[in-house]
Amino acid sequence: MRIWSPLLALVALLAVASGSTAAHKCSDPCLMAARSMYRECVSSATGAFTDAIDACVERDLQCVNACRFDLEDCRDGTGADAEVAACQGELVAAKAECRRMFPAGSRRLVVCIDRAEFAGVQCLHRVVQRFRQARKDCRSGFKQCAATCGPGGPPGGTDTCRAEGKAAVKADLASCKLTFQVSASACINKNLTCFQGCGDARDTCTAPTQSMLTAAVLQCTAQERADVAACQAANPGGGTALDQCITTAKANAFTCRDAALNAASPALEACAVQYVGCVRACPPA
Repeated sequence: MRIWSPLLALVALLAVASGSTAAHKCSDPCLMAARSMYRECVSSATGAFTDAIDACVERDLQCVNACRFDLEDCRDGTGADAEVAACQGELVAAKAECRRMFPAGSRRLVVCIDRAEFAGVQCLHRVVQRFRQARKDCRSGFKQCAATCGPGGPPGGTDTCRAEGKAAVKADLASCKLTFQVSASACINKNLTCFQGCGDARDTCTAPTQSMLTAAVLQCTAQERADVAACQAANPGGGTALDQCITTAKANAFTCRDAALNAASPALEACAVQYVGCVRACPPA
């Protein structure tokens, strides 16, 4: 991760900006950040695909969705989200410090921000690695939970469910690849100050949607807790009625979260398209 010195990073970037050899380009912090972001993008897409395929089972949909809520709840309970938020906070602070230390448009500012972004992606990667086993345990718990559900299945059947999952991951992976290709090319061929401006514009574009998505997910979780409490109050003796009531509450919460994500996706995709267009429009280096 942060194994190069500021001077080495600066030399690498200046070499790329002036049309250096491929050897220098390979160690450029801008390219390193682009490659790391691509790997994390692919990892996220494939993880979401695995979750979706795991849910394509011939079991009662409401019960399976309740298990999917428990899966998300299990992951939330690992503490990984807090560490991801810490990584994001460190990145924001590091970029702000870069702008404080170096003048706008300077190559040192470009290098500093590239290094901050690479360190931020590496921070996220460490979180994923640290919680990998915990996430596997959560997925095992989901499979055990889904196996206890009664007969049924997703709308259209399991084949349709799997086909939709494959189509979704194919689109996500294509987006990861396009963003990487555009970013990597910009590291070598584009004005890097303009390139970083495009990245800042993307962050500004996605921030309101991400904030609304976070708030919506929290509201879904809060509603689930209120509904479960109501179930327990209405069924003090426990039994099948309580179990079914809680299953319904969890399934509704999962549907609520899924709807929030689906609602946010078009705006986030629009920001990504805007970013690609912005980078392509940057002048040559």
